[in-house]
Amino acid sequence: MVIIRAKEVYRTWHNHLINISKTDRNTLGMKIDLYFLDILEILFRASFTHDKFEKLSLVSQGIGKVDLLKFFLQIGWEQKI
Repeated sequence: MVIIRAKEVYRTWHNHLINISKTDRNTLGMKIDLYFLDILEILFRASFTHDKFEKLSLVSQGIGKVDLLKFFLQIGWEQKI
């Protein structure tokens, strides 16, 4: 299930977050963490909705958040955070 996999990825991220320097953790790290949490929330809401148009809207929002998450993770990778 997608939510289970997303939770595993978040758990992995959270374990790495504590190894990031305090300055980077409180800026880019928190931004990435918030996107992870937003994605988890959207997935949870989408899994329990029965209206297909609302589900489509939530999936579209989720895709946008995942794209932004990948962008910020790329910035972190390039900055060797």
